[in-house]
Amino acid sequence: MKIINLIIFLVALSTNPAISKIYEYKKYLEDNNIQPLVKSSEENSVDIIEFSSFSCSHCAAFHNETLKELKESSVYKNINFYLIDFPLNQAAFYGAIIANCSENVRTSYVDSVYENYDVWTKASSGEEIIELLNSYGLQHGLGDEELQSCLKDENSHNELLSLQVDAQNIFGVESTPTFLINGEKVQGNRPATEFIKIINKKLNN
Repeated sequence: MKIINLIIFLVALSTNPAISKIYEYKKYLEDNNIQPLVKSSEENSVDIIEFSSFSCSHCAAFHNETLKELKESSVYKNINFYLIDFPLNQAAFYGAIIANCSENVRTSYVDSVYENYDVWTKASSGEEIIELLNSYGLQHGLGDEELQSCLKDENSHNELLSLQVDAQNIFGVESTPTFLINGEKVQGNRPATEFIKIINKKLNN
């Protein structure tokens, strides 16, 4: 009986795109032990996954403008917000390494990198970019030894790249920002009102 039920479930999964999307994104989060930056305490909640590159101006606009509007909306309390690094160049990859050094500084580091986007992306040299990206971690409590250890940890670097490859293969992520809202792919930054409309639709399903 259990085998029959499993077969029925797998058939439904393969023939229903909506179920398949939900299964894939939840499995992706679970398999990679990805924790939300923001976790809702509400019984009815929506998962938002953002694939983001620190070098992306539209990602910066989302964090500095759109996300701030979402935080002021009535739906924000219902959001589980996940951020997955999808670096598009070497500087973004360097920043992603630091962002993943410690869960204790991740949120504040992400905020600082995007808030200072026009500063570090316009630095006069690669050395200055590195110095600025390092400083955002150090000012939020990341120790210098911990920072240097993260920068040398090839296993964590490979894990970041693996997440990016899986995002491309499973969800077709090719540009940033790309969002999965309960498995529904939304590409590019949008007005906060559009995100709120999608979120309300998911909450009412």
